[in-house]
Amino acid sequence: MIRGLEVLCILALLSLPVTADELEPSVQDLGNGRYRIGAIEIDKEAQRFTVTGTVILLAKDMPVEFLAIVRDGQKSYEALLELDVTAVEFNLACILIGLNSDNASRPMHHFDPTIVEGDIVDLQVSWVRDGEKQTYEIERLLRDTADPKDHVWVYTGSYFAQDGTYAASMSGNLIGFVHDPDSIIQHQKGLGLGDYGAITFDPDVMPSDLTKVTVTVSRSPE
Repeated sequence: MIRGLEVLCILALLSLPVTADELEPSVQDLGNGRYRIGAIEIDKEAQRFTVTGTVILLAKDMPVEFLAIVRDGQKSYEALLELDVTAVEFNLACILIGLNSDNASRPMHHFDPTIVEGDIVDLQVSWVRDGEKQTYEIERLLRDTADPKDHVWVYTGSYFAQDGTYAASMSGNLIGFVHDPDSIIQHQKGLGLGDYGAITFDPDVMPSDLTKVTVTVSRSPE
């Protein structure tokens, strides 16, 4: 069962203004420490969840700033994946696998060069190609020159504006790498900061447009 701090976190989120389609997301108990929130399946014991999504239609050299956004998110023109979730559902799943925004330091503004802190997460994306499952670390979708050891992802949780609005609900940003305060998960060091257009997708890895994908978010043992 979901008890204690988890219940308080859920109730706190649901009591604040978000958007109409995000009110009262249903948490279904599947047994054995597993839960479902919409298209998200959570394994609490393994501290991991999966969520389905779709590759967004983009031109080959289109600059990107976000790896994943919500359905019909505002940043669809510069994101790679559209996940079948709302921002509140995604954040609740993060909370349920033990991620805590109290450990986070968020970017102060778009392209903030300051390294962000937070609980470390591992991100993978998978899809089926020619009948075989393909699985990659999510940063492999990007064409960049960063050292692989610099690809560290942290949970920052987005934030609530003064009027109580959850920022990730308004922008739709879920997983970003350019250090944007709205994103729920961030690249720790940031990529392409202040250099719009520097980061595009890798056509040798990226699945074709509208491919169905599954993103796996796991709390890192660090």
